[in-house]
Amino acid sequence: MGFDLQNVWRVSHINSNYKLCPSYPQKLLVPVWITDKELENVASFRSWKRIPVVVYRHLRNGAAIARCSQPEISWWGWRNADDEYLVTSIAKACALDPGTRATGSSLSTGNSDASEACDTDFDSSLTACSGVESTAAPQKLLILDARSYTAAVANRAKGGGCECEEYYPNCEVVFMGMANIHAIRNSFHYLRAVCSQMPDPSNWLSALESTKWLQHLSVMLKAAVLVANTVDREGRPVLVHCSDGWDRTPQIVALAKILLDPYYRTLEGFQVLVESDWLDFGHKFGDRCGHQENAEDQNEQCPVFLQWLDSVHQLLKQFPCLFEFNEAFLVKLVQHTYSCLYGTFLANNPCEREKRNIYKRTCSVWALLRAGNKNFHNFLYTPGSDMVLHPVCHVRALHLWTAVYLPASSPSMKKADYSI
Repeated sequence: MGFDLQNVWRVSHINSNYKLCPSYPQKLLVPVWITDKELENVASFRSWKRIPVVVYRHLRNGAAIARCSQPEISWWGWRNADDEYLVTSIAKACALDPGTRATGSSLSTGNSDASEACDTDFDSSLTACSGVESTAAPQKLLILDARSYTAAVANRAKGGGCECEEYYPNCEVVFMGMANIHAIRNSFHYLRAVCSQMPDPSNWLSALESTKWLQHLSVMLKAAVLVANTVDREGRPVLVHCSDGWDRTPQIVALAKILLDPYYRTLEGFQVLVESDWLDFGHKFGDRCGHQENAEDQNEQCPVFLQWLDSVHQLLKQFPCLFEFNEAFLVKLVQHTYSCLYGTFLANNPCEREKRNIYKRTCSVWALLRAGNKNFHNFLYTPGSDMVLHPVCHVRALHLWTAVYLPASSPSMKKADYSI
């Protein structure tokens, strides 16, 4: 990604052996002038010690994407000077490491709706810029909170909360209104019930609408488009978080990286994306998929990763020539997220996987989904395109993923493709 690791950024080893945060990778990328002592102070202020760290840099304009968990503001309105300093330092570092400034390409679906990738509520945040001014002054950092403002404020009763723009200079806070895991779990249960009805219900379309599954996908896509456009068109850095930073946050960040960078649309890049943004940053696969010892606790279960794969499927439908993998690849990944035949998605974080020796005791799902397997190769794929994707996010443009939810009636999948 072209980080200047000599003058602007550094790799911190403060989380070596997971001593700071067990749900974070051992190496963290932060501005070079931020000390480990300051990172420790920030960790005491962020939920589950999940501090703001950079995970992506735009090569042409230097704008970065960072992620974290919510600040622990509580009803008392606590502040943390080191946290405020770290967040503003990310914007400053992006200005000091500005990139090549070359003009990039972008691609929409060609549909008249493509220019309306987000509803009018988000249009003001998606203003297109022809280029980024050549200046060392930091761009205004966007703090994207995946929750609604109401939910963020309600979290203050539990010790959480959201950033106050008054305390974070040159920052803008936007709330996306994405539903929490409990609402998504209920929506998925309704979807399964509708898809399992026999015979086919006469009110199929209204029943599907009542599940709100496609509506939730639409909001997720809008959040990712907002991040991608802020980084690519406006040249501004973005900090993404939800409550704990391991559910809605990886959904938005990983989807935005697919929109921005064609590498993540390849088989190799997609594996790197899942490993880095989902596994290394502690998405709780064990709890969310029901793999853990306390699997009877349904409050922790939610198809967060499946929902994200569904969003990737929507992108594949809209841009069929820009992904190296096909639908069968995504379907197989869905199956083995829950099959437990491979160790890739076992446990809740990298620390747990190391303690349980999972990597040595099990096989990786990527051995099955390797690049040489022609069953998962998209024969429409056109390599070499560096275009940024601008999908249509409206609910009317989204499709039910029949290969997963109605596999027996899916015209696009053979039985051999969806059998385990």
